[in-house]
Amino acid sequence: MSHLPALHFEAKHNGIYRASSPLPAWRSCAAAQGLAWCELDLAGVATKHGFLDRCAAVLQFPGGFGGNWDALADSLEDLSWQPVAGAVIRWENAGAFAKEADFATALEIFAAAASYWKQKSRVFLVLMEAGVHSRQTLPGWPPQ
Repeated sequence: MSHLPALHFEAKHNGIYRASSPLPAWRSCAAAQGLAWCELDLAGVATKHGFLDRCAAVLQFPGGFGGNWDALADSLEDLSWQPVAGAVIRWENAGAFAKEADFATALEIFAAAASYWKQKSRVFLVLMEAGVHSRQTLPGWPPQ
């Protein structure tokens, strides 16, 4: 437990980061802070529709999710159904989807949600597996 202070998640760091390990320690840190830890495993996902369906399932969006980019943005900036102080989302196996143009749109929507929650002082972080290649350079986690 002596490592938890160094791994403390704060809203001032909201955003999307490249991260590999130590995932168990980060998961424990999130739990200790009352944050949701969501494993967004995109194995087998290569399309926008598949991505949106996976997000709805993993992030437990309420029924009636619209299944489009606007609905994703609205849902990520609501989260009222999540009885937690914030969320840490771990993206894994994004390889096939990361090659699609829709990946950039997804990153923009998650980044906008992180910015929105930063203004509300609520943690919203995305930890992208380190091996994903995108057109956008992501900073490493934890921030320096």
